[in-house]
Amino acid sequence: MAESKIVTVVPLNGSNYGTWKVQCRMALVKDGLWSIVSGTETAPASTEAEKYAKFVSRRDKPLAIIVLSVHPSLLYLLGDPEDPVAVWKKLSDQFQKKSWANKLSLRLRLNNLRLKEGNSISSHIMMIND
Repeated sequence: MAESKIVTVVPLNGSNYGTWKVQCRMALVKDGLWSIVSGTETAPASTEAEKYAKFVSRRDKPLAIIVLSVHPSLLYLLGDPEDPVAVWKKLSDQFQKKSWANKLSLRLRLNNLRLKEGNSISSHIMMIND
């Protein structure tokens, strides 16, 4: 079976960060580019011109995947993107809620979730995911 080269990532629109993050990361993993975005693969010394040029070319691929999967109305957040690590961090800082108050609020919401009589399991799961 032939491997599909096209991966579709639902564009980040501000309210779907969780879904976008998983899809975009998996697209990057599929193409062997996540190590660049996660920071585990870093640029070689600029004195090694050939290796450095290859890295810069390789670094541009995840940058393009990330930026092209962001809705045009949010591109102002990225300015003039050049580094996929910085872009990923900027989007995470903007949309991923990490505050203690938010964590507590989510915990309370989760603890209070109950399947209402007459509701389907699938609608309950959708409510949990929201």
